[in-house]
Amino acid sequence: MSKIVNVRLPASATTTEYNVQNFNQLVEALKLIVNQLNTTYTPVASENSLAAKGWMAGAGAGAGGGFAGAMSGFQTSSGIMLPYGMFMSTADQTNAGITVENLVTYNLPVLERGIRVDPVNTSRLYFDYPGQYLVNVACQVTNQDNAVREFELWAKNSGTNYPYSNTRFDVPVRKSASIWGHIVANIAGIFTVQDPVNEYLEMAWWGESTLIQLESYAAGVSPTRPAIPSVILTAAFLSAES
Repeated sequence: MSKIVNVRLPASATTTEYNVQNFNQLVEALKLIVNQLNTTYTPVASENSLAAKGWMAGAGAGAGGGFAGAMSGFQTSSGIMLPYGMFMSTADQTNAGITVENLVTYNLPVLERGIRVDPVNTSRLYFDYPGQYLVNVACQVTNQDNAVREFELWAKNSGTNYPYSNTRFDVPVRKSASIWGHIVANIAGIFTVQDPVNEYLEMAWWGESTLIQLESYAAGVSPTRPAIPSVILTAAFLSAES
């Protein structure tokens, strides 16, 4: 409540003589005002601030709170929280053949906030909110062959190839029988989600030779170095779909 409820004050005295009844009425009126100040009074500025926080923090219906009709995100008490995710693979991923595609899989979901890996089909990423997402994927590609080999990486929307999403890389020859040629194949694009229930994103790859694969490496020593995942994919919400 931003206003003090008016209380009835005693009428103005018409005499200069002390009147016990008027004095007692004035005391009781002041008690009511003080009680309101201590219990129910909120300054207008504070009320406006609380109302604004309620709008931003999701006081309204829907996943987006006050922004539910215009933003495909969700809000916490500290502000807007937009969907994002980071997914890795710590496994080697081999080439199934030179005439078939391979699907990138993930076994280490580092961050999942509105974006998740399907627990059964671990090549599929689902997005809980419609909109546009910036996706970046990096693959640690190795070549065990003694010749330069081609590697291609592209995106798929719900099983269908994304037009013009493919990129070609040439993987250098191996240095020796135990030290292979390496590149990091990195592509980025915008994935548009219109149907969060049924749409999913996959990354596919092809190798010119079965000696091409995605490789992970254990942590190094002297100096101590982190392990190398075979795949790192990040995704972040950009904008609600218009």
